[in-house]
Amino acid sequence: MTEIDHSTELILGTAQFQSGYGVVRDTEQAHQSDGVDILELAARLGIAALDTAPAYGRAEDTIGQSRCGLPVHTKLDPKRSPAESLSQSLKDLRRDRVDVLYIHDSAEVLRPESRVVASASELVGEQVGSLGASVYDLPEFEAAVDDPRIGVVQVPLNLFDRRLTRDLIASAASTGTIVYVRSVLLQGILAADPLELVGPTLPLRPYVVAFAELAQRAGRTRRDLAIGWVKAISGIRGMLVGAESVIQLREMVASFNSPPLDDDLIAELEALPYPPAAQCDPRSWTIVTSP
Repeated sequence: MTEIDHSTELILGTAQFQSGYGVVRDTEQAHQSDGVDILELAARLGIAALDTAPAYGRAEDTIGQSRCGLPVHTKLDPKRSPAESLSQSLKDLRRDRVDVLYIHDSAEVLRPESRVVASASELVGEQVGSLGASVYDLPEFEAAVDDPRIGVVQVPLNLFDRRLTRDLIASAASTGTIVYVRSVLLQGILAADPLELVGPTLPLRPYVVAFAELAQRAGRTRRDLAIGWVKAISGIRGMLVGAESVIQLREMVASFNSPPLDDDLIAELEALPYPPAAQCDPRSWTIVTSP
């Protein structure tokens, strides 16, 4: 059985446990496995932690039912006070503690007198290991890094969305902030059939085609290259990946453990054209479900 290379942490995201998540989905594979199956395999493969949220349908409850012993990172429910949200999450997770509690409303980190940040920071201790911020934009990232109450920042980063530069990551790491990155496959787009990209994601098609051509020349899968490119960036503690099935989870782990990319291949990847940042924001997309 292939196990994780622990030089960088691999975190299993559980947003896929809710129905309809993702811009490109394989519904046939999604029906082959339920969340408990995926969680049991994650524990056997050496996944470092689970990333979840009250907003992810019944994902927290699924983790609790599974009795999976992996560390858990969860998020605040914006509809509840931080204390109420944590209490409900611990109940659903069947846990006494979470390792990271993220502020899910990223705009809160931009408010100097945010009551949410202040209240959430008071929860760190016996029930919460570290306060984190799940952010989207660079001003949010920088504000979170500058806030001494926030010890963990989660931010999107992938071959198409390069707003988070190596210098920014290095600067954050130098302050002791732990940086996790998500969306390394851009909700599956980097590994998708370009013909599946329609509607709001159609402008990404030529970039995916160019990426696919490079992967073919290199004799590597696009998933290998996308994960390998992120993994080669110094200062990142770990990356989140999602899986709709045990098959996909095995594929993700295999790509994570594939041979590292050499400098020439990384240079080729970084020389690829990439889209404007606005086109890489999943919040602006309409979900497309594969037949």
